[in-house]
Amino acid sequence: MAAMLASAADAAELTVVNASNTPLQHLYISPCGAGQWGPDQFTEALPPSRLHTVSRIVPGCYDIQFVVAPWNNCVIAGAALRRNEIWKVTQWTVFGSQSGDCSHVAGYVPTRRRAWVWQPASSSDIKRE
Repeated sequence: MAAMLASAADAAELTVVNASNTPLQHLYISPCGAGQWGPDQFTEALPPSRLHTVSRIVPGCYDIQFVVAPWNNCVIAGAALRRNEIWKVTQWTVFGSQSGDCSHVAGYVPTRRRAWVWQPASSSDIKRE
């Protein structure tokens, strides 16, 4: 994932705010269409009422995924990371991940109020147990 590192002057940042009452276990970021996730961006679970910032990201298109126990996840596909972006994870976002449907969750909030369109994963990309 060395391609995701940028110099400080040109870099984007993603801040994940855990506004839920559930710890977020993992955070993965990968360039759009990469087919695999990058390394876990958390060194430990992100507790409620805390935030975590991923810095030095090359501006561009990314897929972002967070995981809550026991392996429920929520994916934002096609997020345009340009400068300083914030994703506020609420209890509703966590509920969506636990019910297997995050497509209705508007949890990704661009700080510059740019338009953003949800791109749900195809049914072949979703793993069901």
